[in-house]
Amino acid sequence: MLNNKNNKISTLSIEWSPLARREPHAPSWIFKFNILYSLVMFLGIGLCLVAANWQYTKAQFFQKPQAQHFLIEGQFLNAYTHFLDNQTLNGRAGYAVITPFEYDGSIYLVDRGYIGYDSRSELPMVSNVEGQVRISGYVKTHHKPLLLNDSLQDPLHLRLQYVDAQRFSQLLNKPVKDQIFVLKEGEGLLEPFPEQAPYLSHHRHMGYAIQWLLLALAGVCIWLIASIKRGIKK
Repeated sequence: MLNNKNNKISTLSIEWSPLARREPHAPSWIFKFNILYSLVMFLGIGLCLVAANWQYTKAQFFQKPQAQHFLIEGQFLNAYTHFLDNQTLNGRAGYAVITPFEYDGSIYLVDRGYIGYDSRSELPMVSNVEGQVRISGYVKTHHKPLLLNDSLQDPLHLRLQYVDAQRFSQLLNKPVKDQIFVLKEGEGLLEPFPEQAPYLSHHRHMGYAIQWLLLALAGVCIWLIASIKRGIKK
């Protein structure tokens, strides 16, 4: 093949001179836009901006006022107690005990707190709560975590990887509230999980957002510096 300059893939370059000189061959700054390099840099910068926005959104969530506590009266449906997996308390692995609670014609899923285990092959024993009881707590929204494969069946069918209100609705043959009632006082309370301070959470996530934003700005600066070259004006 002939050595033709048209056969070569050239980068898009823009010539820019800080001093408007008319002399030929005057020194100038040349801005070279390399397509492949720029695409990689823009992808990294975009990911940093997405992460910054995500952390900023979480910071705004923790800035919201704390949940209001409620006092409700009803009865636990002990036969449908389940165990939410992957919970820790003071460095100990365990479960969050989830028991449906019937109140005023509605059914809530009550998070009764933490319980540890000695073996993964069997579930711990939890005492039933009989009769009409009063409990105090607050409601929160439980989000489904990102799972690589949520079709796997746990050999212990009462162990959950996430709280699914539809699953409980099918078991009870009744509609179940999507929100979880976090038990803080009353019958059936186990070892409570500590509440995370919203003030500290807000500032921590805001700090993460600023870090990701600074990384994006640093990426822009690196891209500009790498693209500007010293050359000869032709």
